Amino acid sequence: MRISEQAKQENRERILEKATEIFTDKGFEETTTRDIALASGLAAGTLFNYFPSKETLAMTMVTEALGQGREDFQRRRSGKENLVEELFLFVASGLRRLRPLRPFLGPVLERSLSPFPRKNVCQEGEAARQEHLYAVQGIITSHGFTEASDYVAMTIYWSLYLGILAFWTNDTSPNQEETQSLIDYSIRMFVQIISGTVSGKGEAHAA
Repeated sequence: MRISEQAKQENRERILEKATEIFTDKGFEETTTRDIALASGLAAGTLFNYFPSKETLAMTMVTEALGQGREDFQRRRSGKENLVEELFLFVASGLRRLRPLRPFLGPVLERSLSPFPRKNVCQEGEAARQEHLYAVQGIITSHGFTEASDYVAMTIYWSLYLGILAFWTNDTSPNQEETQSLIDYSIRMFVQIISGTVSGKGEAHAA
C-alpha cells in the first residue's frame, strides 16, 4: 500500500518531534534509532526511509533551525548595521533558534560539523555549513568586501563560528551572556582580519 505525501510529511514531523523529546531526555549518545521509531509509532526499519542515520536526523533539526534563524535575521535587520553588527545579528539569530536543541547539541555538532578530516561526511551537516557560509559571504559582500569571500577568509570565519557553538553549548552564564561577549569579540576580530586592520605585532585596531 502506497503512503500519501501528506502521511509521509506527518510521519517526518512526528519523527523529528519525538526525536527531540528523546534526545533531550536521554541524551544524543544514549538514544537509539529504535527508541525514536517506537516513539513515533513506526517499525524500526521504516525510520531509515526518512533519515538514513541518527546523525542525519539530528542535523536536519539543526539545518531547519538555522534556516529559521536566517529568516529571523532578514526580518530583524534594518539595513543600517555595520558589518560587525550585521554578522553579530546573523549569528545570534541562529543560536536563538537552536536554543531548544541545546541540551543535546554538543555531540551532534562534534560529529557532523567537526573540522577534522573524516571518512564519512554527514551530508546534512555539510549542507548546513555551505548554506551558512553562503549567507555570510552575502553579508560581507554587501558591505563592499569584494575579496573577503576567499577560502582562507571563510575558513577563519568557520573556525571562529565552531568555537562559538562549542562554547555556547556549555555556557552556564545567565542567558548565555558570556557567549554574546564571545560572538562580539570573535566577529570584531574577523572583520579586523578581512579589513587588514590587525597589525603585524598582533595588536588589533578598533573596527
